[in-house]
Amino acid sequence: MKRLLIRLTWLLLALIVAGVGGAWWTLRSAGQAQVDGEMTLPGLSAPVTVWRDELGMAYIRAANLPDLWRAQGFVTAQHRLFQLELFRATWRGELAATFGEAALRADIRMRVVGTRRNGERHAATLGRETRAMLQAYADGMNAYITRHADDHPLEPRLVGLPVRPWSVEDLVTVVHYVHYSQATNFKAEVVAQQLVDKLGDRAREVLPLTVNPDREGSAAQAAAPDPSPPMRLGLRWSDLPIAPDDLNHQGLGSNNWAVGPSRSASGRAVVANDPHLDSRILPGYWHPVGLFTPEVQAVGAALPGMPGILSGRTRKVAFGVTNAYGDVQDLYVETIDPADPQRYLDGGRSVPFDVVDETIRVKDAHAPGGQREHRLRIRFTKRGPVVSDHAGLGPGGDRVLVLRSTDAEVHGPALGYEGLLTAGDAAAFDREVRKIDLMTFNFVFGDAQGNIGHRASGAVPVRAGTDGSVPRLPPADGGDDWTGFIPKDRMPGMLNPPRAWVGTANHDTRERGYPWYYSNYVAPDYRYRRMSQVLGAARAMSVDDHFALMADDRNLQSDVLRGAIVDALRSDPAQRDLAALLADWDGVDRAEQAAPLVYQALYREIARGTFADDLGDELTRDMLGTWYFWQQRFDALVDRPDADWFDDVRTADRRETLADVIRAAASRARAELEAAHGKDVSTWRWGRAHELRFVSPLRRSGSAQAWLGGVAAPRGGSGETLDRGVYDFNRPYAVNYFASLKMVADFARPDRIEAVIAGGVSERHFQPHQNDQARLLLAGERRAWWLDPAKAEANAMHTLRLTP
Repeated sequence: MKRLLIRLTWLLLALIVAGVGGAWWTLRSAGQAQVDGEMTLPGLSAPVTVWRDELGMAYIRAANLPDLWRAQGFVTAQHRLFQLELFRATWRGELAATFGEAALRADIRMRVVGTRRNGERHAATLGRETRAMLQAYADGMNAYITRHADDHPLEPRLVGLPVRPWSVEDLVTVVHYVHYSQATNFKAEVVAQQLVDKLGDRAREVLPLTVNPDREGSAAQAAAPDPSPPMRLGLRWSDLPIAPDDLNHQGLGSNNWAVGPSRSASGRAVVANDPHLDSRILPGYWHPVGLFTPEVQAVGAALPGMPGILSGRTRKVAFGVTNAYGDVQDLYVETIDPADPQRYLDGGRSVPFDVVDETIRVKDAHAPGGQREHRLRIRFTKRGPVVSDHAGLGPGGDRVLVLRSTDAEVHGPALGYEGLLTAGDAAAFDREVRKIDLMTFNFVFGDAQGNIGHRASGAVPVRAGTDGSVPRLPPADGGDDWTGFIPKDRMPGMLNPPRAWVGTANHDTRERGYPWYYSNYVAPDYRYRRMSQVLGAARAMSVDDHFALMADDRNLQSDVLRGAIVDALRSDPAQRDLAALLADWDGVDRAEQAAPLVYQALYREIARGTFADDLGDELTRDMLGTWYFWQQRFDALVDRPDADWFDDVRTADRRETLADVIRAAASRARAELEAAHGKDVSTWRWGRAHELRFVSPLRRSGSAQAWLGGVAAPRGGSGETLDRGVYDFNRPYAVNYFASLKMVADFARPDRIEAVIAGGVSERHFQPHQNDQARLLLAGERRAWWLDPAKAEANAMHTLRLTP
């Protein structure tokens, strides 16, 4: 009997092992796309070759451009089908059908904003050439979706996300979704209105400052915008169905620059780019690809769902992008007709709201069929959707907020990026950038002749009356206060400046005397000033030097406040050790040091202590969570240590200064750090708190992360350094915005660029190309991405042939 039990036990264990092994083999197999042999792609005029290198990166050789776009669509779907379907469900407001109640708020937001509606309307206006390009790309995606189901990734089935064919309308909506994701001014307007509600005219003292060191000198600051608000509205984020899930806009941004031959070790132009995105969810946003036809020879990073590339190079031109923050949105305060709540007043006339009724399906285990319906009614004025669709705003409770945005109105026959890969030189590339109406990028570019330049893209409205700082009243006569758009050849930019370098870091790039309002919400100037220090002194920068600059951890913001902190704390026995630590610190945010951690904790608490007594905790969180809104303004306050803002209004018998705020903040910061890292300051490390963690979209936390491809590492840098490591102000200090791509193109190397992405080529779990480039990025490494088709073929690990 005992022997039988032993045998049964071993049999059971063998079955368990076999089951686990079988499950693992099934998952492992599902993680492998076909990368060798042949696959059919109907519609091709000739076979297409797809080489893949050691990182799984695809290099596509086609006979002509239509075949190239078709093959790029096919390969993108093969690598990123799950990601593409998640993107589409996001902008269509259909996440809740798969993910339930937790996604309903996001669906409501996207239905109200109308990204899908705008994209579909825009698609109807496309010209023949743009439509043909997008149709070819969609046909390639759909051939993979409908004809190669056995090659599909397992992930959509695991979460129950439907896979459906794609249309030209879907691909146009990709551009609209990128545009919406970039455009953040309405969030700044909401914070500004909250300040007006709380402070009245005093709000002008804390509205954003914009600084361009090239225009004004590093210490000069632009005048504060005039809030001149229409009224106090009593506005809260909870009033708005378009409120983001996370109210903290934490620093979407990027760096890019180009140097001319006189500053390059190779004697040729060099272009560098590192876009800063929240790319923690594997495999990241960017899809690296090489594209080869008789007309096009290009390599770089594409966004899934967009033909071509947005950062990289051709034989003749190299380019990279940052967010330009052009103001393409306005909030309007409109009045409900007191005689009929189904109408609004426009120029003294009563006008009916336009109404769209939407139905959102929500996964619900308790509902019949596992789905319930959420009804949503969206009202529109002639300016856009009502985004505070309830009574109560304003003194009489009769006002609503309406969002106006260029993506609902500017629908040209082209998307504007179609000609980027065929531009023959920098001047021609500049002309192509000017064709872009949506997507407000700063393009930096260089060419094979040594020319360099910068140009901001997008259609930015010219406004009559006040700027876009706060919500505005519609014109009294019912007219249009968007009187046109900034001429494309006058958008911020430059070609071949005498200093022989150009660069942007999401800062104010307007030239002196710029005649139009462009934006009141841009990045502080710290990164751009650091870029200027290095590039302005450079004489022979190598490719390694450019990558070193992208990894530069010098925090120029710390120079503003560090001296005041040391002076305030060195006489305090309880905090003297922190003062000594910062006195010896060189302002470099190294992961292995304690000083950056101490500085960031103090910086947060000093800012909080400055504003909380005047604004209250909730509004202070909202404002400080929006980094770009307050940082440059706060620096100006530090220059006046006896400013009213440092006085605590709760202590009527005394007047505090910056030094008092610092001393009070130090005790709070120390308590926070000791609770997390112990009392021994010598053991504290910035990188231990400031960790970058890549995660699987299937499970974003928990012990299974490593099994699903998750990887983490301590990081230096901060939100203020070129080596970007932004954290959520209200949930410090884990990194969430960082370099999603690092790319350098030296025209002295005609066969390649050198680059790495934050993630991997493929989304498929249990295979190396999901996260292999994330590991390279964390280790400070990069690889060659081949521009020369012969090099791509010579370095190919796999060859796939696509046949008609």
